[in-house]
Amino acid sequence: MKLTQKLSILGLVFILGLIITGCTHSKTSSPEESHKTKTSASGEHPIQRENQQAKADKKPEIQNNKPAVKPVDWTKPTGGAYPKDIANVDHLWIDVSVDNQKVYIKNGDQTLYTMIVSTGLDKNADTSTPKGTFYTQPEKGTWFYSNSEKEGAKYWTSWKNHGEFLFHTVPMDKNQKVITAEAKKLGKKASHGCVRMSIPDAKWIYYHIPVHTKVVIG
Repeated sequence: MKLTQKLSILGLVFILGLIITGCTHSKTSSPEESHKTKTSASGEHPIQRENQQAKADKKPEIQNNKPAVKPVDWTKPTGGAYPKDIANVDHLWIDVSVDNQKVYIKNGDQTLYTMIVSTGLDKNADTSTPKGTFYTQPEKGTWFYSNSEKEGAKYWTSWKNHGEFLFHTVPMDKNQKVITAEAKKLGKKASHGCVRMSIPDAKWIYYHIPVHTKVVIG
């Protein structure tokens, strides 16, 4: 091989070496460039993004402090002003809802008045309010007291078994003072089978509902 040919080949090899070295260098980033490629377009580092995302994902603690339910005022009518001229109602009847703990005074399909009440606890047969169709009875009174139950009530009106199942006020002690702990249960199942009412509601039933008025309990 001639000298000129050897020099040409060596020169070609040298040029190829420069080209390869340049390509390799262009593909290798400096530490600063590597760091820049790992940051976002906004200049945030991944760790910063994770911290911000964690803050965004962290939900505020929900305080489950429900306001206390205010007891029904047993010293007042529970449905507002009572209906007038009840004696002239043609199809008067009483609808007692055990599920809703309500008494509806009705004229046919029309509800004239709604009372908040407490029916039987339904723990057993002795603490359940009988369901079915009944009628108010002649037995009624302004006061009774049970020594066995240590409870009494005012303005009672019988609707079953002639003095056994009644509409009456919230329970009272032997001195005719309201038993507050029991009165606060108005609106919930609480009685031994009778239908407890606020004092004015029971009084209104006592004075305004005629004997033999139909009572439907369901």
